[in-house]
Amino acid sequence: MRVMKYWMLSLSCFTLLPFTHLMASSATGSAAAADALFREGIAYCNQASRLSRTDSKQARQQFERYQTHLERAQAIDASLLENNAFIQREHKRCALIEDNIARAEAMPVVEQSLAQCAAAQAALDAGQLAKASTSLKRFQTLRDEALAVTPTVLRVGSVAVRMRVCDRLVEKIALAESARQIAAQTVGRAQGHFNKAMASCEVGQGMLNSQGPTTDTLRALESVVNQVETHTRRGQALLDAMSAREAAAKLDSVSGRLHSCQQALSLAATAIQQHLEQQEEQAAHTAAAASGAAQPTASPASVLQGQEISQIVEAEL
Repeated sequence: MRVMKYWMLSLSCFTLLPFTHLMASSATGSAAAADALFREGIAYCNQASRLSRTDSKQARQQFERYQTHLERAQAIDASLLENNAFIQREHKRCALIEDNIARAEAMPVVEQSLAQCAAAQAALDAGQLAKASTSLKRFQTLRDEALAVTPTVLRVGSVAVRMRVCDRLVEKIALAESARQIAAQTVGRAQGHFNKAMASCEVGQGMLNSQGPTTDTLRALESVVNQVETHTRRGQALLDAMSAREAAAKLDSVSGRLHSCQQALSLAATAIQQHLEQQEEQAAHTAAAASGAAQPTASPASVLQGQEISQIVEAEL
């Protein structure tokens, strides 16, 4: 009975031996077929490498043929990339070649983005902030498109440096826009002072046209002149402190008109002062003549009248 048992076991082993050998032979055959198919694909990888320097489109087509061979080889032998050092090395090399192709595809977009960056810098230097901001947004859009193709474009040293310079433009434009806003606010404040000065000047002109050359008129006019000088000085101080002279230039005409008005009011005040002094001299002479304390003298020089003072102001303005 025991002999019979061993005999049956031996018979089973001899029966299974051919099938085990067949399975091993099949695995070896699959590995060989996958290896051969991958090696065929390497030729396309090499061709893609050569074309990547001159024709990225053709290089991409050749690389896709390599990828097709790789996928077919892996379908035959799933462990293709695990046990063969040669295949592992070649697969890594071809992955680097794909990076080169992707960079070649992305570089035209990179150059377009850098051209927009240069346009943004030129516009910023010219003080054209709206144009600079538009060009910078185009740069950012194109840069993102290039990076979506492959972020490895930043491994190119010159590209990385130029990209960093362009990224700093964002801050420069923001600072320039902030400075322009501050300048606009400063101009607005200066304009407010000049408007007040002009309003005071118009009040002074109205006084000259409606009131006679009296002491009260002189005092009121002097007060108006002081107000005009104060507001003009404050407005001019704001403009002098500005770095954006092109914004300050917008108020040059207002400043000029104020200067003329201020001069006219000052001349009118001087004329009234002289007129009042002459009146006092005439009154003194009249009083002296009436009391007999002095000999008659020649009539004083003609005295300015209110209408003549107004004519002086109008001539100055």
